[in-house]
Amino acid sequence: MNSLTYKPQNNSKLISALSAVTAGIILLLDWVSPLGISDGVLYVALVLLGLIAENRKFILAEAAAGTLLCIVGIFLSPPGGELWKVLLNRFLAIMAIWITSFVCLLQLRTQQKLRKAHQALEINVQSRTRELHDAHADLLREKSFLELNKNLTAAANMSQSVEDTMQYALALLCKHTGWPVGHYYVVEETENKKLVSSNIWHCQDKEAFENLKQVTESTEFERGVGLPGRVLDSGNPAWITDATQDENFPRAQLVEDIGIRAGFAFPVLIGKEVVGVMEFFSTEAVEPQTEMLEIMAQAGYHLGRVMERSRAETHREKLLSILRERIKELTCLYQVSQLIGTSKSLDTIFNQLGAHIKPGWQYPEITCVRVHLRDRVYGDPLFPESKGKLSAPVLVSGVVLGTLEIHYTEEKPPAFEGPFLQEERKLLDILANLLSIAVERIHAEENIAKSEERLRELYHRLQNIREEERTRIAREFHDHLGQVLTTLKLELDLLDKKLERKAPDLQENTDRLLQLVEGTLPAVKQLVMDLRPPVLDDLGLKDAIEWQAHDFENRTGILCNVAVKNLPPTLAPEQATAIFRIFQETLTNVMRHAQASQVHVIMEGRSRQLILRVHDNGRGIKECQISDSKSLGLLGMRERVLPWEGEVNIQGGENQGTTVTIKINMENQ
Repeated sequence: MNSLTYKPQNNSKLISALSAVTAGIILLLDWVSPLGISDGVLYVALVLLGLIAENRKFILAEAAAGTLLCIVGIFLSPPGGELWKVLLNRFLAIMAIWITSFVCLLQLRTQQKLRKAHQALEINVQSRTRELHDAHADLLREKSFLELNKNLTAAANMSQSVEDTMQYALALLCKHTGWPVGHYYVVEETENKKLVSSNIWHCQDKEAFENLKQVTESTEFERGVGLPGRVLDSGNPAWITDATQDENFPRAQLVEDIGIRAGFAFPVLIGKEVVGVMEFFSTEAVEPQTEMLEIMAQAGYHLGRVMERSRAETHREKLLSILRERIKELTCLYQVSQLIGTSKSLDTIFNQLGAHIKPGWQYPEITCVRVHLRDRVYGDPLFPESKGKLSAPVLVSGVVLGTLEIHYTEEKPPAFEGPFLQEERKLLDILANLLSIAVERIHAEENIAKSEERLRELYHRLQNIREEERTRIAREFHDHLGQVLTTLKLELDLLDKKLERKAPDLQENTDRLLQLVEGTLPAVKQLVMDLRPPVLDDLGLKDAIEWQAHDFENRTGILCNVAVKNLPPTLAPEQATAIFRIFQETLTNVMRHAQASQVHVIMEGRSRQLILRVHDNGRGIKECQISDSKSLGLLGMRERVLPWEGEVNIQGGENQGTTVTIKINMENQ
């Protein structure tokens, strides 16, 4: 049955003829067969043929024809069998015909439903197939887009130059779109923001597009002009169907045969800023393709990352260059400041200045430094004059004493003032100001040093005059006043003896005068010793130190031990006086401040030096007292030894006593 279902309905004539033949054969059999043998069931075959025709009316007609022929057969068949059986058989045959026709109708209906379902399924399958085909095409297209984006992203992330990346992108996009030529514009970093050719192309046939290439590379585009100008103005992709018919395509008007028709362009973006434009052309007119423009817009963002990275790299290199220049300048300032701060003469500063200044300039290998100060020139006075020259005045108290000059021995492109940076100009002004301060400071220091030297000479002259005056006064006291008092004592003694015999009542007065004179003689002797002990001049420094220590012990009760060794036999009087006076000042400080019970004194000659060391076991001296500028005694001790390049060293600690060490260079061995 299923095999019959799919026979085409255009066989109805054949089936009708077959039905007629079948009906005739069955009628013939019914005619020749007795009624007891033939019962009309064979007419069911007509209904089955109607089913083959797949026609409901045909089935009913076949059933009606079979029924009619079955009834006619009763009259045509030869008699035989009982009548009621014959009629019953004929009735059953008719029932079988109509039951079969009913079943066939049901079958036909089922087949029709199945056919409709099959047709609907076929339509659905075809629709699904088309959808799958479209989906597959979309998938391939999306895959192609993803591959394109992947390649563009990889190219954008690769550490290669912008030119190489754009060249690769042009080739990739031309391959993806199937368009034969692509070109890249860059935006000038000027106020007008014009588009100029980057000379980066991808051409499948260079000769065919030579005219386009020449006119493109010689043409600049402003906003809104031409295909790239429209993209620059809007920031969105643009499409032209036919460049030869487009009024806003100036290149087609400049060349007779430009060799292209359709074209599209998209912006290369950093954020919302257009930094470049890519354009592509076809040799045929092509209607706009929205999907392609969307893809190209995405490509513009990817390629924008390349430009952004290039800008960032350029900016980073610029910042690093600026930072290196600032570090060089700061290093220059630091070294010059150190030179000025540690040098004691202008010659030293100016002779070493160039070595510190040159590395701070943009081109140190061709930098020369020259300083004019009054009538002197420091640096290289012979290097040739050039356009690369920078100078700043050296001012002292508002008066120009000279100039600081920087020269380049070779010409360089202009930067700020000639080839010099603005920061270098400021640096030169600062250096000139530092030199002005250095000149002023050293002049002041020289004046102060001269004043100190004169004061020191005056101090030592006054000390010498003081010692000479003390010696003279001591000699006058010893020679004149002492003799007068001695003579007066002798005369009073004679007078006392005479008054004892002649005026005893006046003897009491003479006794008082004798006591007064006798009391004055030790005071005069002590005054002479304080002014200038004769022992220092008569016996030398060793005996003077020992005498002074013994006298100090007697007056204060502080035990004073003295050890003298390797002392030269002769010593300059001024040196001996200085050592003795320092020793006296030291003992005075011990008596006033130390609260000591013992003092140890060591004096020795060692390696052309005379060393005197005084140590007490008192409460010690503090560091602040040693460095106190108000300690005139300590200051005087240091000043006394300066003429012989001597030094005074004082050390002490709390409850550890104080040690004073005096060293001077001996003039005589």
